[in-house]
Amino acid sequence: MTRLAIISDIHANSVALERVLATIDERGADMIVCTGDVVGYGPRPKECIDLLREREIPCLLGNHDQYVTLLMDPRVDRLREDIRVSVQWTQAQLPMDHLKWLAALPMRLEMEDLDFSFVHGAYGPHPWLYCSNSKAFAVNFAHQDVPLAFCGHSHVPALGIYEGEGAEPSVKYLRKATVPEAEKVMVNVGSVGQPRDKDPRSAFVFFTIESRELELVRVPYDIAETQKQIREASLPDKAATRLEEGR
Repeated sequence: MTRLAIISDIHANSVALERVLATIDERGADMIVCTGDVVGYGPRPKECIDLLREREIPCLLGNHDQYVTLLMDPRVDRLREDIRVSVQWTQAQLPMDHLKWLAALPMRLEMEDLDFSFVHGAYGPHPWLYCSNSKAFAVNFAHQDVPLAFCGHSHVPALGIYEGEGAEPSVKYLRKATVPEAEKVMVNVGSVGQPRDKDPRSAFVFFTIESRELELVRVPYDIAETQKQIREASLPDKAATRLEEGR
């Protein structure tokens, strides 16, 4: 059996990432894939990038990764204030080599000879769409060209299911399941570094290719330590308080 571990939305939370990687190592995986947002909000962007690069983990470009690479770009000034502050702080922390690594990340990852692929947010012209409700999944499925896909971005684990033309997609909270028989399925794997489903523990998904089994895994980590790092960096306090609330 071939098992993938799919992680997303680390958001510069190295404490959480280290615990998740340790859990994956303990339980075993043939490959780890990251669907993006390595940086943003959190206090340890360089450390998170280094961990992914050292382990040669394939990674996609997330919207926060993209923001951080927009040096001297007026689009950054139009971001919400807490995001803008985090982006500008992150830009100042990262060496040019790390910024180039982020900028080179792809928007989509294919698995050769398999019927699934990965994006950060969604397929089609709105890549930063949040796949978190039926309407958003419907927009995604209009452009998703593979039967099965994986994403992150919303920070909420979910299973979007499209039965065919004329049918409204159904959305289920993801726990443990077998990929359903449907025309198209999108799996949102949740967030390592900033969960928003009212469970503050890190989230990621195991996917066993042959059996099509999905398992959402929750991993506790030292939230207080990450909060301390955020405040020591003088980043917006919202980034710290929301961690313990899982929102």
